[in-house]
Amino acid sequence: MKKQTFDSKPAGPKPWYDPRVRAIFFQVVAIALVFWGGWVLIDNTLSNMESRGISTGFGFLDESAGFGIIMSLVPYDATMSYGRTFWVGLTNTLLVSAMGVVTATILGFIIGVARLSSNWLVAKVSLAYIEVIRNIPLLLQIFFWGGSD
Repeated sequence: MKKQTFDSKPAGPKPWYDPRVRAIFFQVVAIALVFWGGWVLIDNTLSNMESRGISTGFGFLDESAGFGIIMSLVPYDATMSYGRTFWVGLTNTLLVSAMGVVTATILGFIIGVARLSSNWLVAKVSLAYIEVIRNIPLLLQIFFWGGSD
């Protein structure tokens, strides 16, 4: 009698019982739902804006801004475009940011060295400054240091 041999592996679990297959399936479904939801939001927004006559895009950057900016590093007046206003705002932001980084670095270095001082008074005053500044919320500090105009 001839002996029969089977070289096939035993069948694994059905695909819907395999955790890896289910995980991939549900991830694909979740990503598809997110993209579909995004598409619905964008399509609805654009169609509502079109029905109300609201234009989209960057065409407004060529229109006259009509307002002044007190301080600017580049020449600016109220008759210039919104695009120029954007660049004035960007340069002002970069200037204030650079000044803030330099000031914070210098102040932090001085207060840090003072905190390590062997002089009791200097160490305690710097400790008090550190604790007060760290424990007061930033928005409250902005209101306090900004003052009222």
